[in-house]
Amino acid sequence: MPINPAEKAAREAAAAAARTLRHAYDYAALHATAKPLFQKTMRRPGSRPVLVRVDWPGVLSVFDPLTGECLARSDVGDVFQLEAGFLPGAGSPKPKD
Repeated sequence: MPINPAEKAAREAAAAAARTLRHAYDYAALHATAKPLFQKTMRRPGSRPVLVRVDWPGVLSVFDPLTGECLARSDVGDVFQLEAGFLPGAGSPKPKD
């Protein structure tokens, strides 16, 4: 069945948007540094402070600011999913200032 002009335009627009994302990803990866994208101490009532950090390409990590122990680390791009096989403190990298 032939594609009507509106469907064709929608598909072409989606393809162009996907290309734009690929180019933006390549650009961001090229210019990403070792510095965190975000890093700040989180203080919640009744809890010890923790260091929250986001690194390229979208990994959320939580550190104990006193010991440097990594308490939690997400999968790339999925901040709600714990990294597969993650064990708190098991040789976890310490945050860089």
